[in-house]
Amino acid sequence: MLRLHINSKFAELLQRHDLDTYSCISQTTVGEVVENNESRDVRRLELDNQVLYLKRTKSEKTISAIESYARLRLAHSKPFKEMLHYKQLAKHGFDVAEVIAVGEELNYAVPQRGFIITAAVAGEDLAHVYQKATKTDQCLIMGQFGALLGRLHNTGFFGSTRLKDIIYSGSPSANPTLTLIDRETRNPYPKAPSQNGIIDRLLLNIRRQGQAGERFNEEQWQAFSENYCNALSSGYDIQADQLLQQILAIANRKERIGAPTGSN
Repeated sequence: MLRLHINSKFAELLQRHDLDTYSCISQTTVGEVVENNESRDVRRLELDNQVLYLKRTKSEKTISAIESYARLRLAHSKPFKEMLHYKQLAKHGFDVAEVIAVGEELNYAVPQRGFIITAAVAGEDLAHVYQKATKTDQCLIMGQFGALLGRLHNTGFFGSTRLKDIIYSGSPSANPTLTLIDRETRNPYPKAPSQNGIIDRLLLNIRRQGQAGERFNEEQWQAFSENYCNALSSGYDIQADQLLQQILAIANRKERIGAPTGSN
């Protein structure tokens, strides 16, 4: 069984380039290879001056389908769940990459593989923006990142979000736009945790940032914590100064583990 959805705005564009069927998209070799490993490949396509990204999975885990059916939900491939997640995020007012097309192949209702095509987002990878910014702007950026993560968690979205998962457009001091990309997730729908749950999810996200090499100083984490807490609803009694201490405990532990040993 095949599922294929094409954004009507881009139907003619895909048709002109013979990318309007499941088989054509799943088998195409056009474009620049961005990533290629045993589980997926990612290509950058340029069609009539429109830059798109094609992400294809080569296999899917059967256990993921079993988990979905156990929750009384349809089973979907990773790309299809990413599309559903984009739709949910947009519905709740978040800026996200635009989905051009999505498809998946199933065997006896179990996803085997799939793909998603998204439009390139105007702007720059936030990790790169941060690295080039002044110390003042880095604090502003961390505050904006904290506000975005607070909004996501307050709405019930807890997928891993790092600086490199955001496209940044504009100036740190002039109301920039932060657009979410690469939203792979096991659960595309929002869920409301307890207060302890929301802190646990945040600290897990910070651990993942550390694993990705994203490390910040105390002043930057303070800006993050204050804006994160401000973005939460009044139902969460989370104090920025207490949250900062929890964050620093994790960040400092990561730095000690990653620090090089001294030599004589």
